[in-house]
Amino acid sequence: MSTLQPLIIVGTGRCGSTMLSNLVRRHPDLLSLSELFSLATDLGGRIALCFPDHPIGADELWRIVAGIPPKLAMMRRHDVMMDEVLYRPAAQSRFGGASGVPALLETALPNLCDEPEALFDDLERFVSTLPTAAVGQHYQQMFSFLAHRFGKRTWIERSGGSLRLARRLIESFPDARFVHLVRDGRNCAISMSRHLGFRMALIAIQLTEILGVDPWESSDRAYVDDVPEELIPFLPERFDREAFVRYETPLPLCGHYWSGEILTGLDELSGLAPGRLLTLRYEDFGRAPRPTIARLMEFIGVDVDDAWIERLAGIVRPARSRFTELAPGERRALMEACQPGFAALAELYSAEVAETAMDGAPT
Repeated sequence: MSTLQPLIIVGTGRCGSTMLSNLVRRHPDLLSLSELFSLATDLGGRIALCFPDHPIGADELWRIVAGIPPKLAMMRRHDVMMDEVLYRPAAQSRFGGASGVPALLETALPNLCDEPEALFDDLERFVSTLPTAAVGQHYQQMFSFLAHRFGKRTWIERSGGSLRLARRLIESFPDARFVHLVRDGRNCAISMSRHLGFRMALIAIQLTEILGVDPWESSDRAYVDDVPEELIPFLPERFDREAFVRYETPLPLCGHYWSGEILTGLDELSGLAPGRLLTLRYEDFGRAPRPTIARLMEFIGVDVDDAWIERLAGIVRPARSRFTELAPGERRALMEACQPGFAALAELYSAEVAETAMDGAPT
């Protein structure tokens, strides 16, 4: 039996990568790890902490993966958790409430088994045996431990919004191959605007830019008077749940975010050697599921028959475009925000952009 290389799925977030995780999870040789990096980085606020540039010991590694991210803890306290978070504390649970939940336990481990706390303890015992090493080596050993534990030949990691981590992931996993899943940026942006995790992440980006510090990591409020009134209720010390639920993330902001992630991510992925990167369009899973699924599995290196592909094709839903449902002014502003990303993706979405232009949307 040949060895399978590990695989990392990257994307901007809200691009369909959860669907991709659900597909690969159905193959008996593949361990599908979900959302570890997106949650351990606290929706992008702790990237440097999760990828230190110096060797670390077992204790520091465990603080990274089993730490309690402050934004997520606050969202849990105020009952505005994302659907992706699977750990739902009961009366007998060890974590939750005011104490928060370790990043590993939020989604990654509950996706693997029905007793995630026991798996959490087993993984902690394994991590405690690891010698000082680069963080990428630690992650690889952790993921390999989990793959072996569940009888899988290799692991696949997928975190929402992980395209922003592309350089660090490439450096940390030199033997991994990458799947870059892309989706029409306009529909990504609409989905981002309605998602609680992206709502929090984009609020945090704005507050950090204004304050000069991440307000969830620092108590420095020297520039708090510069914070616009509409963002004041989202400071951690003043967090207003109802204001957060009502808040409408501006669509152009989401479009600019998507474009920026695409531009930076493509630049970083361009350094991968031939054969280490496969780019797939989310829309093709709905339009042509059988050849698209077959292409993915061939890249991973697992054997699948026509019946297996047919079963998976039956659970894929066609992508729906909500962009054309927007009012003309909203469409125009969102298209302008997404234009740099579309230009970087070259011909991948030229037909879709041209089609909406014919319907009256600006190019």
